[in-house]
Amino acid sequence: MRCNNCGWENPDGSQKCEKCNAPLQGGVVSNPQVDYGHSTIREDFPFSKPQIPKTVFEGTINENPEVPQQPQPAPQPAQQAASANYTGTMNPWGGIGGGYTPLSHCSLKPVIFPGEDMRDVPKEVNLKGNYTELNRQLLDPDNNTITSNVQAILTCKDGKWYIQDQSAQKTTFVYAGEPIPLKTGDVILMGNRTFVFEEK
Repeated sequence: MRCNNCGWENPDGSQKCEKCNAPLQGGVVSNPQVDYGHSTIREDFPFSKPQIPKTVFEGTINENPEVPQQPQPAPQPAQQAASANYTGTMNPWGGIGGGYTPLSHCSLKPVIFPGEDMRDVPKEVNLKGNYTELNRQLLDPDNNTITSNVQAILTCKDGKWYIQDQSAQKTTFVYAGEPIPLKTGDVILMGNRTFVFEEK
């Protein structure tokens, strides 16, 4: 009795193939026990090699089997969005490491005084980061009305910018060109007189 799976001729009355152990009455077995260490092959393919199942993976197929090739991982969305704003350590296999926070950008453009020589106007200051200490060297190196230590701190939190005075003379003010929120304790300079705001 010929085996439908491997083609081996078995004695009449056999229930299983002597070579591949496949049932002789049930047809081809989906997962027969195959031992590639022996030379048993199907009779209908006498000159072919046993077909070893290919490993399925995501990536390119290595055309040269003698040179091992690792599958290339697909780029992670987080890596594509990181760009140059990320200053931490990036994991090339799993995206960005923990604690990623995109850096914010802003600029401080000096206002030109009437009659001021353009050569004396300081350059526009472009800032990158969520925390910056503002001082004379950064803003206007020749302006002695700005402290050389820390005049003010500029921070960005949840997409909103905040400035806080740090100067000894309390000389950081914001021009109220548009309505700005006030809270109890805020100091307002109007003319040369300061007022403390208190909510009643």
